[in-house]
Amino acid sequence: MNLDSALGDEQCGKLGNWLALVEQGGRVMNLTGLKEPAELAAELVVESLRLLGSGLPDSASVLDIGSGQGAPVIPLAVAAPQCSFLAVEVRQRRADFLLFAARRLRLANLSVAACRVEALPAAQSGPYDVVVSRAFASPLEFIRIARTLLSPAGEIRGICGDSAAEIHSAAAAHGLIVDELYEYEHGGRRRISYRLNIS
Repeated sequence: MNLDSALGDEQCGKLGNWLALVEQGGRVMNLTGLKEPAELAAELVVESLRLLGSGLPDSASVLDIGSGQGAPVIPLAVAAPQCSFLAVEVRQRRADFLLFAARRLRLANLSVAACRVEALPAAQSGPYDVVVSRAFASPLEFIRIARTLLSPAGEIRGICGDSAAEIHSAAAAHGLIVDELYEYEHGGRRRISYRLNIS
């Protein structure tokens, strides 16, 4: 993915600043085991932007479950300023980092909830137009949780290292259809990006 063609200079600058924050914070907060700038960009930015696909609906509300150091929610919030994002992260130090990063990058469209997704307060419990995650849990568990938070025309987008059969099975179990499923190799490992819609 060519970030320069997909994003503007200001957006690329924000993502570069975020990666610098992750690298600095990683020394004391164990945000990532990656150290090389190229590895950080490939794993945290390029992989996150796979979930953007052909774009997000204008004014969409997007929930990221298990946001960690900000992937995928920060790259998505930078790439889609017309949408509103909520990052859910149960670990308080990482939630604090997300709040700090959102302020530093001036991401007015990003909010953070420091809790388990099952404990979201009523005002933040949806429904959402899009629910995303990058390796938050098994496809079955993620899809089960995400399904309860979707709007009637909502969709689920995820990245995982599981099998396509597991994704199809989990989708069917919760009344969803597999709209897109792409298998690829990243860092020597097989991964899958997928998009599910309500059938």
